[in-house]
Amino acid sequence: MAQPATLATPCAAIDAHFHVIAAPDESPMLAERSYTPAPAPLQGWRDTLGPLGVARGVVVQPSFYGTDNRVLLHALAEGGGDLAGIAAVEPGITDAELAALAQAGVRGVRMAHVDPDDPRRMNGFVMLADALAPLAPRLRAHGLHLQLLTDSRLLPGIAPALRAAGVPVVLDHMGRAPAALGADHAGIEAMCALLDEGWLWVKLSGAANISQRPGWDDAGAVHRRLLAANPERLVWGSDWPHTRAHGAAVRTTDLWQRFRDWTPDAAQRRRVLHDNPAALYRLG
Repeated sequence: MAQPATLATPCAAIDAHFHVIAAPDESPMLAERSYTPAPAPLQGWRDTLGPLGVARGVVVQPSFYGTDNRVLLHALAEGGGDLAGIAAVEPGITDAELAALAQAGVRGVRMAHVDPDDPRRMNGFVMLADALAPLAPRLRAHGLHLQLLTDSRLLPGIAPALRAAGVPVVLDHMGRAPAALGADHAGIEAMCALLDEGWLWVKLSGAANISQRPGWDDAGAVHRRLLAANPERLVWGSDWPHTRAHGAAVRTTDLWQRFRDWTPDAAQRRRVLHDNPAALYRLG
């Protein structure tokens, strides 16, 4: 369904975080997965985001496929140069396999770092503690960055290792701490400080995941704090098809409208929607 023209952006926007999900009979999910989402084909993303002015994007490997990147690679091939990818790989992957991923349009690899007692922990992720050290020099060699799913409150403990890895690090979902904690807790402070060091990026995504309020106003406070800290290190992602959102089904247009509300400056909107992701994901 076409969206109102007033919602369309004047710049060639890039969605820096969405997922493609195949039908179960086309590509099996992990037996030990934490949840089972419905199919979400690439055309569904195009139909939803296209009317908003989003023609390019970044397909992110979800946890339920583990390190089987076949659905991701199929989407990149179907995307015809308009898409970049974030894969998941085991530490023992060969250099030839990493080179093939990079050639296919993969720009980074996804890992997770979570507290063992965190109820949000999901099966299927490659864990930072197991994979960062062996993979970091090889990621550098292949021009790949690290995308990290973690809670910003854990950043002080892992920042030295992330800094030493020598690759750009992109945090999922505004640091993933519950938005109800506010925009001034220690995790937010750490995230904002690290943005100024030049190696960290943060995705303005996942508002419906970190907030349980109608309208996600508490996530908006985190969004605005990050924007005030360093708009040159932020990218926006829809997180379509919203597989882990709280409460009622999420409409992408509502998230898009919240982004517009929370980013009133047109120049900053263009930077976050186009300039920053075009550079980070090499989608010029």
